[in-house]
Amino acid sequence: AVVFFKRIRLEFEFREYLNLLLGSAIITAHFLIQITGLKYTTATNTGWIISVTPLALAVLSYFFLKERIGRNVVVGIIVATAGVMFLVSRGEFAEFGWLASVGDWLILISAHTWAIYTIVVRDISRKRDPVAVTFAILLPTAVLMTGYLFFSFDWSALGTLPARAWSALILLGVFGTALGHWWWQEGVAALGAARAGIFLYIEPLTATGLGVALLNEQFGVFTAIGAIGVLGGILIAERR
Repeated sequence: AVVFFKRIRLEFEFREYLNLLLGSAIITAHFLIQITGLKYTTATNTGWIISVTPLALAVLSYFFLKERIGRNVVVGIIVATAGVMFLVSRGEFAEFGWLASVGDWLILISAHTWAIYTIVVRDISRKRDPVAVTFAILLPTAVLMTGYLFFSFDWSALGTLPARAWSALILLGVFGTALGHWWWQEGVAALGAARAGIFLYIEPLTATGLGVALLNEQFGVFTAIGAIGVLGGILIAERR
């Protein structure tokens, strides 16, 4: 709808089509890995584990995109990582049982697939309209996922889904996927992959806020320290 309304032309060079197809394949694998992981772990754990993405993104961007990593970014990553460690461990740094399940490992893999995906499509996002890039990537993904559904999903179950499930699907489809990916491409095009990845450290903080508000989770002193560390790391990394 956005492509049609803004009259955006979907024109790419042959090499760009190859990158777009590669990006589609990676993001399809990312979706399947992450959704499978969520079956075996909690949404809260997922928020914490995904926060390692900026680390992978910054390192991979340095080696494959030759993006410069400044001192502030390095310090910011260290500070934000320490904040995430406080959030995850609640101050008990010797306890890593939260990373022992199959679901947690799959989520950790998905953090790296997202980093690889961002690197693969960065140059296209800078040269072409991010809306066109998002559309060109998600269209093959939608086709592949629909094909996957034909062999793995009981379509009769759609008629029994409650209104809350439909509203969740619409929220995820429109905001979490379509608009989220579009705005991510805008950010990567403007900031570069490594600096854009720093903002992913807000995700565990958001998960904590929603967990307290919607799941009645406790907000303790170590959660507060971790939140300050995450925000502090972002501010340091973005300081000019």
